[in-house]
Amino acid sequence: MRWGRVVMSSLLVEGNLQFDFSGCKPCKPVEKFDEMQCNPYGMGAVDFVVETTDALYFIEVKDFQNPRATSERNREDAKMLSTAIEKNETVFPIKMGQKFKDSLLRKYALGEKISKKVVYLLLINFDKFTPHERGLLEVKISGHIPTGLNNSRFNEFTNVHFEIVDVHKMLTYGINCTPII
Repeated sequence: MRWGRVVMSSLLVEGNLQFDFSGCKPCKPVEKFDEMQCNPYGMGAVDFVVETTDALYFIEVKDFQNPRATSERNREDAKMLSTAIEKNETVFPIKMGQKFKDSLLRKYALGEKISKKVVYLLLINFDKFTPHERGLLEVKISGHIPTGLNNSRFNEFTNVHFEIVDVHKMLTYGINCTPII
């Protein structure tokens, strides 16, 4: 049973963003991991899982600048992001950590050996998001991500790299991300 849709194309769309994965040279087809045939127990899922020769990437996309979203939705998203940064609000950080954990467990449950470097990229597309705010949010979310796994069930790897990125930073990973509109 597949838990995500395997896509043969290196061009995929999430929200208002088009992703070109050809630059990161995937060694397997990209998985549109949140498009599940089966979602047991309400588990979360990241948007994409990409495997290269040296790493397994889990990518979650939050496009807070989607021009197709209503102005009310854009205001709510901006408020949620600023609340998570400025106040001790943990709903957003917990959700982002849980999506990664659930996705990692799904890969493990499928019997896949995870012996490569594991990278969790949270793409936040929001021009008003400063590097300082990014750092504050990264620290909050990091507390909800298993960044050092010493469990016998995950003995193939022991480290998870987590980073909040923007569309420009995605290029350093070989992934081109551009707005559709």
